[in-house]
Amino acid sequence: MRTPTGTRPGRRRVLRPSSVTGPGPHPGPSEPPVGRGFALLCASVAAGLVANSVCGPLVLDLIDYPFAATIENQLIGLELVSVFLVVPLCLVAGVLALRGHPAAGPLAFGPSAYTAYMLVQYVLGPEYAAYVPAAVLQLVLFVLSLVLAVWAWSRSVSLGDAIPAGRRRAYGLALIALGGFVLSRYASGLAGAPAHTPIPAEFAASRTFYWSIFLLDLGVVVPGTVAAAVSVLRGGRLAGASLYAVVGWFALVPPSVASMGIVMVARDDPYASVPQVLVLSTVAVLFAAFAVVVFRPLFGREAVTG
Repeated sequence: MRTPTGTRPGRRRVLRPSSVTGPGPHPGPSEPPVGRGFALLCASVAAGLVANSVCGPLVLDLIDYPFAATIENQLIGLELVSVFLVVPLCLVAGVLALRGHPAAGPLAFGPSAYTAYMLVQYVLGPEYAAYVPAAVLQLVLFVLSLVLAVWAWSRSVSLGDAIPAGRRRAYGLALIALGGFVLSRYASGLAGAPAHTPIPAEFAASRTFYWSIFLLDLGVVVPGTVAAAVSVLRGGRLAGASLYAVVGWFALVPPSVASMGIVMVARDDPYASVPQVLVLSTVAVLFAAFAVVVFRPLFGREAVTG
């Protein structure tokens, strides 16, 4: 004798959650873990940065950059930050992605955007007269970092606008101040443009290196920062992602510039300036503290992103 449900008396039919609600949020045994591709890309960018730094003047000096000693000192400072700050952040973002943590995307954008920004200078600055392996490898790393930046941005957008209402105005004004800080570093040059004011003497022998930074800072960073500030002040779906993107990038650039200055001082570079190093180091600490304040709430949220 069977019951109307088709089961034997005294036995209950246990329904799995998937039979009621459909597939759960976690992948089955045959599916790749959530975030594996994102984590792999983070690890690839990290590995590329390490390889670029090891082959450069920081370690093996296998890449023959046609730069003056001052620019070489700056590259060493840049690569120190890449290895000891940017690479770990990439790896942490990858681990968070494997765990499905919402902070993975916002945390990865800064290192990936920083890497792309840096590699433009690496490829254009030397003004190679021939195709060289270093430029090809750096091109590949540039593409990987851009892909990671776009992916990180999309993950950040999916979080929506999580900025506390009481902090929106303060964050927006802080972003405007960050854009103003970058602009101030070129103020004297821009003001002297009608009189053809020379570029800084330390870049006189590496003019393309300087103008690539000029273009990126004033053509991308400043407008992007202002746009992010407007988004944060007005609110909306992109406000949170814009805030994380700008703050994540600014948390890395001042330390790299300060590191350049420290290396120049340590190696008795004729253009070294101890006061400038102190100012930039202070700015780096302040920017890092601001980044901690902005990103900290993300680590209190449940891991729900894919």
